[in-house]
Amino acid sequence: MAQGDLLEAAKGGGAVFAGRLFAWGSRFVLGVLLARLLGSEEYGLYNTALSLAAIATSFAVVGLDAALVRYASIFSARDDEPGLRGAMQFGVALPAVLGAMIALGIFISADLVASRLFDVPELAPLLRVIALMVPAMVVAHQLAAVLQGLKRIQYGVLAQQVIQPMARFLILLVMALIGMTAERAVIASTLATIVVAGLLLALVGRFVPLRRPLSAGRRETGLLLRFSLPVYFSNVVTSLGDHLQAPLLGAMSSMASAGVFAVSNQINLVGSIFHQAVTSSSMPLFAEMHDRGDRGGLEHLYRTTSKWTLSLNLPFFLIATIFPQALLAIFGEEFEAGTAALTILAWANLVNAATGTSGAVLDMTGYTGVKFVNSTVSVGLGLGLNLLLIPPLGVEGAAIATLVTIGSVNLLRLAEVLLLIRVHPYSAEYLKPLGAGLGSALAGLAVLSLTASHEPLLQGAVGLPVVGLVYAGLLVRFGLTDDDHVILSRVRARFRRRGASRAAARRSAAETSEPRSVR
Repeated sequence: MAQGDLLEAAKGGGAVFAGRLFAWGSRFVLGVLLARLLGSEEYGLYNTALSLAAIATSFAVVGLDAALVRYASIFSARDDEPGLRGAMQFGVALPAVLGAMIALGIFISADLVASRLFDVPELAPLLRVIALMVPAMVVAHQLAAVLQGLKRIQYGVLAQQVIQPMARFLILLVMALIGMTAERAVIASTLATIVVAGLLLALVGRFVPLRRPLSAGRRETGLLLRFSLPVYFSNVVTSLGDHLQAPLLGAMSSMASAGVFAVSNQINLVGSIFHQAVTSSSMPLFAEMHDRGDRGGLEHLYRTTSKWTLSLNLPFFLIATIFPQALLAIFGEEFEAGTAALTILAWANLVNAATGTSGAVLDMTGYTGVKFVNSTVSVGLGLGLNLLLIPPLGVEGAAIATLVTIGSVNLLRLAEVLLLIRVHPYSAEYLKPLGAGLGSALAGLAVLSLTASHEPLLQGAVGLPVVGLVYAGLLVRFGLTDDDHVILSRVRARFRRRGASRAAARRSAAETSEPRSVR
């Protein structure tokens, strides 16, 4: 496999990572703010409401987001404006109508759901607010899919991962001045979602003028539905798995435990960002190599990207398992009850990273049916374990359910790739990041021992940079392959070129602004 393919994967992964890291950072800051203002119980109410909104949105979308990405791209490439308009009309309108119907059901049944299902009447006002959020979330999701299909994904990222959290933050600041409650926090999220939906509509209008009659579009509904429905069932199953634990904890344990779990999960998400970024950037390359029959290149990319996911996750795993109390103390003392859950979830993320990009390989080599089976197994196992473990163990039970589910499904994916494609991700190169991880773990444990008598926040302030720096130093010194060195040298060269260009631009601007002497 050419090093250009690896460079392309690294470059694409960097772009995805930057957007998702900003979004995670914004959510983290908002999480700290809300956790400290609301406390664990109210924060649990807030996260339960948002989880239910996300689940409702997944039901309304009916897989047409994937259809819009595919057919907006195809019709745009063909200069088929009627087909593009028709796909947009159907792909946005049907989910919007379904979203409105689901929202009406949520609004009407809010008191019943809050009292009978959760035994928390205080949840009812929040459910009425998310009834307004769901249609806006659906429309925003579909419009972002249109931009992705038009190869304008950066606009969707800007709107959803930059402007939306900024809008939420500004609205929350206003709410904080008049008194923060879980209901007002959900109102802030709803208003920010509505703002982003309007912005995305304006952005789509830049590329496809919207002031045309409906008859200007050719709606190939059968084509879109045939593609979207298989995707729909897989996405619903995945969304249930991703968002079901907060409502289950709220219903079967307490809203405080839902809040503690949400914080623990939020901290752990930073490690998974690297995995998602590498996976997203690798997917088209896996598809291209499989299409041209380059099995050797596919295996090499599979091993390299899998090693990257492990290497990038390890320092965050070590920080979360050595200094869990310090991380949770940022959110407030009552969240320190999630120390065990945070540690277990860190192990789940490590298992996910250590099994590499197996899911992407299965998807991009055409085994989408296998993906649906895996998603079904994941949700079925996760639901069963949560129902079994949450009543006796609470937050720790939910974390154990996550670890067992992720471990089982990822081992299943590894076996499927080995049996179906005859490749596996492991090589001796895996020992290098593991060695760097061992060295940084010893350094972190030494800091923990030396600062045992100090506050958790101080332990974290000293230990986090020590673990990160020792790991990075050992990995750069002993753990990089020739491919890694090539990519890093290209990245450094690119930044040097950017720096030189900016310096030249500043000199040019300075020379232009200097007053000319009068002769």
